[in-house]
Amino acid sequence: MTDGPALVYRASKPSRAAAWVVLACAAGVSVGAITSAGGTPRSAVLLSAVFALAGWALLRLEVRATAEALVVCGGRRTRRFPWADVRGFEINTRTDREIFVLVKGNVRHLLPIASVASRRVPAAQVRDDLERYWKAHRR
Repeated sequence: MTDGPALVYRASKPSRAAAWVVLACAAGVSVGAITSAGGTPRSAVLLSAVFALAGWALLRLEVRATAEALVVCGGRRTRRFPWADVRGFEINTRTDREIFVLVKGNVRHLLPIASVASRRVPAAQVRDDLERYWKAHRR
């Protein structure tokens, strides 16, 4: 059986570009506040740190289906769900903007797929793609 290419969902290019701009501005504000005469204004440094963390998290949003596992990067941590542990995928019926992976023990984990949350891609289409990939690679 060939593994085939990985299925990847990540933040869109404009969102990623905006995240880089936020990171650059946050770095500029921090450097400017630290090098300014008269000490370091803590509020400016703290505020830029918050924006830098938000920008970094947006750059790391990614759901990647590989032959071995479903890899979910949700900002600060990366989780791997082996295909043997995955029981299926579910859409939040109230909002139709969230997709969950169901794993052993009836546990649901939210998948951070920005294009579904912003309704650019229908949730049912992404769920069907993930289920098709899962069924082809589970053991």
